Amino acid sequence: MQKQGSLGIVSIVGPGLIGGSIGLGLKERKLARRVIGVGHRDASLEKALEMHAVDHATKDLKEGVREADIVVLCTSVKLIPELAEKILPWMKAGSVLTDVGSTKEHIVEQIRAVIRGTRSPVKGVGFIGGHPLAGSEQRGIVAARPDLFQGATCILTPAGRDSRSRGIVKSMWEALGAKVKFLSPEGHDLIIAFISHLPQLVAASLVNTLRPGQPAFTARGFRDVTRIASSDPALWRDILLQNRESLLEAITDFQKEIALIKRVLQERDSGQLFTRLKRAKGRRDSL
Repeated sequence: MQKQGSLGIVSIVGPGLIGGSIGLGLKERKLARRVIGVGHRDASLEKALEMHAVDHATKDLKEGVREADIVVLCTSVKLIPELAEKILPWMKAGSVLTDVGSTKEHIVEQIRAVIRGTRSPVKGVGFIGGHPLAGSEQRGIVAARPDLFQGATCILTPAGRDSRSRGIVKSMWEALGAKVKFLSPEGHDLIIAFISHLPQLVAASLVNTLRPGQPAFTARGFRDVTRIASSDPALWRDILLQNRESLLEAITDFQKEIALIKRVLQERDSGQLFTRLKRAKGRRDSL
């Protein structure tokens, strides 16, 4: 069990659904001495303070990170490398940077390049890529809750031998209730392409496939299957493009399965159709 305040000062850049939930969890469990929220919208920062997700809020990046022991980047995947490049020179020696982006190879590659840059290398700051497998189609600080990560898996993608930073970030997520697993950035992106990014595309495609007049007849089954299609399209556009190569591999496998089902239907092969449905049921029931 983590000691009270053992994580020191934690700065959350982007206190929305994920960032706000981190703040709420840290404060409810008294894991940090102080939680700082950094954002660009007054309304979001004021709401974070009102919900007690942060102790202090600021729109000034430098002010928000310079005293932090841990900085968590909770913005869109497109902004994470850009923000990391800005804040790393301001972070104090011995501090740790991490993120919550759902793509890892691009983000880890970009941030490591900044840290080891030949012109102005950043010394004394650790970096561990992270991705908590938690959230919803909702967004914003108003959807945050302190138990969001309880029982969830959090994947960490350390790309070096910094065992200290790895231990700090692992301890934070475990204290928030998550089960931590370690993967390479590339391994993470391939798995997530199949279990998250492909389902997002399938849900969107199912909705887009409906013909005029059909949406009025949709019931719970269709709405359950396509719930995530209500997610922020700009956010998902950036995620899908960043994980393009792994996602294309997942799409190819999915196309093969759909082609098989189509052939089975065309041939009226009831035995093979039953086999595919039974296999799916068994695998889904085991999750």
